[in-house]
Amino acid sequence: MRYHVTVRDRTFVVDVGVDEVTVDGRALEVDLASSPASPVRHLVLDGASWTVVAEPGERAGTWRLTLSGASTVDAEVVDERTLAIRAMTGAGSARKGPEPLKAPMPGLILAVHVSEGEVVEAGQAVVVMEAMKMQNELRSQARGVVERVLVQPGAAVERGAVLVELGQAGE
Repeated sequence: MRYHVTVRDRTFVVDVGVDEVTVDGRALEVDLASSPASPVRHLVLDGASWTVVAEPGERAGTWRLTLSGASTVDAEVVDERTLAIRAMTGAGSARKGPEPLKAPMPGLILAVHVSEGEVVEAGQAVVVMEAMKMQNELRSQARGVVERVLVQPGAAVERGAVLVELGQAGE
């Protein structure tokens, strides 16, 4: 599985295979052990041993990592599929406020979780659509207010179709 991991404005391509892990094409010797129900991990990376506390960040796909009890970094981990969806919808590009939620591919709307006038938070589930026999939960990329809901469950949509229009939310 391929991941794009961003730490301190630098992105690394991490390929995780059954027997091998590569970072930016360089094979690494990696062993990761965890305790059930604990954020503490023990990482051996090319012979160096680290204790890592991995706690979920504020948004899906983000992590706060504390290394050996000292240094803390924030990381974003994005898989290839999510990266492709972001590229198709424009999600993940720098923005000042909410943008319309668009269909990343043709599909069928299964559920709409918001209504007009409702305030949504960044990362909140807005629409569930089925595409390529998979359910995809589409989330708001920024805090905003629902101005218009343009789809209903059962509607077939094309790639790029605006599903929900969002505007600036007042404080």
